[in-house]
Order: sequence, then C-alpha cells, then structure tokens
Amino acid sequence: MTVRDRSPKRHRTGSRGVPRAVREPLILDVAGRVFASRGYHAASMDEIAAEADVTKPLIYAYFGSKEGLYIAYIERSGRELLERMRTATQPTAPPRERLQTGILEFFRFVGERRDGWQVLYSEAASRGGPLAEEVATLRAAIARMITRLLMETIPDLRASDETTAALDAVAHAIVGAGESLANRSLAHPELPPERAAQLLVAIGQTGVEQTVAALDSRPAGSASLPSSPSMSASSATTAGSGR
Repeated sequence: MTVRDRSPKRHRTGSRGVPRAVREPLILDVAGRVFASRGYHAASMDEIAAEADVTKPLIYAYFGSKEGLYIAYIERSGRELLERMRTATQPTAPPRERLQTGILEFFRFVGERRDGWQVLYSEAASRGGPLAEEVATLRAAIARMITRLLMETIPDLRASDETTAALDAVAHAIVGAGESLANRSLAHPELPPERAAQLLVAIGQTGVEQTVAALDSRPAGSASLPSSPSMSASSATTAGSGR
C-alpha cells in the first residue's frame, strides 16, 4: 500500500503558486541587500532576480523598472522606520520618555535593518539620486515628531511661533546627530543604543532649557528670541554631520 505524502508543499519564490503579497516583500528584501552592498547604479537586476529566485520580467511586471524597485524599497524602509518610532511607546507616556523610546527604536531599526538604513542614508547623502525628495520628507517628518515632543516639555506650555522655530532647529540638530551616530554605530558598536538615545535626549533637553531661559530673559516687548551663539554653532555643526 502506497502512503501519500500529505505534508504542505513549499513553493519556490518564483513559482506560480506564490501570491504577490508573499513574493513582493521577498524581492524587496533581496533588492535591499543588493542596493546596500553595490549602490543603485552598480546593482544588477539580473543578480536581484537570481537571488530572489524569480524571473527578471516578473520584477519589471511588479515594479516597472529598476528605479521603481529602488523607490519601492526606500518607501517601505521609510514607512517602517517612521511607524516604529511613532508606536515605540504609549501616547500617554511623558514626552521625555516618548522621545527617548522613539530615538532608541530608531537605533534598533538601524541595527536590525542595516540594509534599509544604508540605502536610506546613501539616498539622503547623494541628494541627486532617485527619491532623494522622499528621504528628505521622511527626515522632516521625524523632525516634526521630535519638535512636538520637545514642545510638550516646556513649562507652563508657553508655545509661540518663535518657540516652535527654536525647538524645530533643535529637532533638526537631533536628526543630524542621530544619523551620524547611527553610521558610527555600524562600525563602532561598543556604544549601546540605549546610551546613544540618552545622549540625543540630552541634546534636546539642553535646547529646551536654552529656549525657556531665552524667553525668561527677554525684555518686555522684545520681538525676537535671543539666540546663543555657542548653541547655534553647535547645532549647525551637528546637523551638517548627518548629511
């Protein structure tokens, strides 16, 4: 008597039985590794198809072109990073805790999704490559998130346009410093993500304290927020280092 094997059959990635919802993320995973290791221009669609175990025409059917594949990967990585930072802690937690937890999740993303981060950062640094505007939008969204959290830490909620502008500058400095620390951590992992997050939160706290101090020391009727030359230079240097 012949016993039939009723165990579920495992499909190859490129077989007809695999739905697109399963196959597409696998292709993007492979594309991310190839783009990260070789760069956009040197990456080969033949290599991506071979490693993903699909045909090259199938990739073109899904994404339209090599640039379309690249765009899809960057968009997926950016969405994942932003979502992880947004949902890292409860929205009812204190703002400082939410800030530190969100920044910690950023460093965890870099460590866990090294390919995704390298592709995102190289695109941000190149400026002229496809979808550089998309990466700039992602960076601005992270900065806005940090600005809102910094605003919530201001005593007696003294919010104004000039306060928002000052803390927005601090938020961009945090983003720039975070990018630099993330790249450093890939080569020098001895700094734990938890400590890196604490350092960035300290930068943010210093910015809040200087903003509040400037408001307190401003003469009545003054139309502008005094700035600290040392802080301005520090922020510019830090933000520039992340590009």
